[in-house]
Amino acid sequence: MNERIRELAVKAYKEAAALASQGVILMSQVREVQFEKFAELIVAECLVTLDSITSCDRDTLWVARKVIAKHFGVES
Repeated sequence: MNERIRELAVKAYKEAAALASQGVILMSQVREVQFEKFAELIVAECLVTLDSITSCDRDTLWVARKVIAKHFGVES
């Protein structure tokens, strides 16, 4: 597994566990929330990666970023 993917998985778990420890979610919901957060973090990382591309038309990248964010329901 890619090290960055591993870091995102750990971050997702920590965020979900923190919500459980604060009483925001039940312990039984940690895994589901962890998977949701993990997916959101991956999509957000992809959007950041798009921002770093310099060899493409900026308008095209902006449209791609918006389409991807909308498709996955992530705020960009």
